[in-house]
Amino acid sequence: MVAPGTPGDVVAWLSALCERQGAAGPMMLIAAQTLIAASGVLPASLLGIAAGTLLGAGAGFAAAATGTMAGALLSFGIGRRLLRGRRAGGLTGGRWVAALDRSVAAEGWRLVCLMRLSPVMPFAPTSYALSLSRVRLSDYLLGTLAALPALLVYVMLGALGRTAFAGEAEWLRGCLLVLGLGATVLLLRKLKRLAGRLAGEQP
Repeated sequence: MVAPGTPGDVVAWLSALCERQGAAGPMMLIAAQTLIAASGVLPASLLGIAAGTLLGAGAGFAAAATGTMAGALLSFGIGRRLLRGRRAGGLTGGRWVAALDRSVAAEGWRLVCLMRLSPVMPFAPTSYALSLSRVRLSDYLLGTLAALPALLVYVMLGALGRTAFAGEAEWLRGCLLVLGLGATVLLLRKLKRLAGRLAGEQP
């Protein structure tokens, strides 16, 4: 089998590979999405498009969303177990880092939500970074749900690509871009406020 090159080739290759598995195809998609969400070796959007192409919007989104949340949970668990260790203090590095850690934990799901919506925050590295903080698992999972609307858009793009109306999906990309840019602005403003608050606390 020839290795895929362009993103379009990757989607076609993944779709064909899963389709050949028959009834096991959806499970293979979920497993692949889990590994991609936990490792970041490929953009998760490619699996979303492949899921939509192979399964359609409804079933494709269910498979892609299950894999994404499972990958997020896997990476968070790995980070807590292996990277953060069992130290109750969480991050180390002095009073400033400890204060930042407390502030991030206090923001909880709201900060996680903005990180998931912002296109400048890669999914897997963000998951591992959050695992090193004091963010609670419940806040982490709740905030990570914000990644699913964007995933739904990619699944729909994959599903629409099977029809003659694929060109009409451009507005979905535009909405996704506007949402991501807005979340990035809000995230930067929130981080700026956190930095100013921490600077004011320093002696």
